[in-house]
Amino acid sequence: MANAVDFPAGGWVLDLRYRWAHIDQDGYAKSANANTLRLSVGYLWAIVPQWSAYAEGVRVDALFGEHYNTGANGNTHRPSEGDPPSSEVSSAWIAFDNGTASTRLGRQYVSLDNDRFFTPGLWRQNPQSFDAIAAALKLDTGTTIRYYHLDEAQRSVGHDYPDPSQRKWQLDANLIHVDQALPLGMLTGYGYFVENDTNAKYSWRTSGLRWVGQYAWGADAARLTWVVEGARQSGWRNNPQRYQANYRLFELSGGWDEASLKLGDETLGGDGRFAFTSPYGSNHNFDGWTSQFKSTPSSGLEDRYIAAFGKWGAHLGWSVTVHDFFAERANQHYGSELNAMIRYALRKELTLEFDYADYRRHSYGASTRAFWATLEYKIGKQGGY
Repeated sequence: MANAVDFPAGGWVLDLRYRWAHIDQDGYAKSANANTLRLSVGYLWAIVPQWSAYAEGVRVDALFGEHYNTGANGNTHRPSEGDPPSSEVSSAWIAFDNGTASTRLGRQYVSLDNDRFFTPGLWRQNPQSFDAIAAALKLDTGTTIRYYHLDEAQRSVGHDYPDPSQRKWQLDANLIHVDQALPLGMLTGYGYFVENDTNAKYSWRTSGLRWVGQYAWGADAARLTWVVEGARQSGWRNNPQRYQANYRLFELSGGWDEASLKLGDETLGGDGRFAFTSPYGSNHNFDGWTSQFKSTPSSGLEDRYIAAFGKWGAHLGWSVTVHDFFAERANQHYGSELNAMIRYALRKELTLEFDYADYRRHSYGASTRAFWATLEYKIGKQGGY
């Protein structure tokens, strides 16, 4: 439950997405060609005023053969693309919302802030969902308090993945998230306390502050937006590793709808043995699209990036981002990556998107070039939000 909002009147949710991924990576004899199709069908019931229920199923198929490494098909001579065939119930919840207080019980997507720490990961064909209780309270002071208890994570490898320790994680997690409206933006404080009984190394507590602000010079003039965030993480409960690691993010962007520029610096700390981790958050949206840093290097990771982005008219959106990756602790340059995207809305429900990524290794990972072409037809929104 990203926000406590009024539910729509109900109805069908449909998401049909075809994606072709072509990946060339140093060290592999053959390139990967993944043709995958996702069908997501859901229905939102408006039971009585203020009460709703939602159910959703997802099916992912590999078309024209599995010419890529799914992690389970044995095609280790090709690069991996994390979209194995699978079928699953991705959402099944009942909810109450009176505009001030809300709660949701059942399997659901959890999206917090920029999805760095908790996300449904909808870039992947198989989404990530949680068996959870969520509650939110809006106060007249401009404060919104959210609480989540997470019992089980349905991971993005899908329900049919042969390794049970990868497809499901048994959790005992309590998430506290407080937003406070400010004259300039929003201040957020959070405390995430996660015990992972399946993978104990991912049991941690993470606490931090995040400030997102914006200043605009008139309705059609330029806007200045900033993000400042800092957090500390330590091993928690059954985690055998006793460590502390810091996280920080500084981001500044400015411009118009048609074209804007962004500068950013994100650091996940490491002490040479242990590092700040984000296993429940988004991989694709951070640190480059080729996913060289699914696990944070033990010496930490600093991502310095510059991006240009915008939209032209009602149909075309675009972005170009250049990342430079360094060790946080040592004097080490990991590599650099170029990401480029163009998206065109053929009609309201139908979009075509092209994405390109080029990672150049310096001392970490493998040089990789990847191209994705996606055609998506969507009615409503996955998760029923």
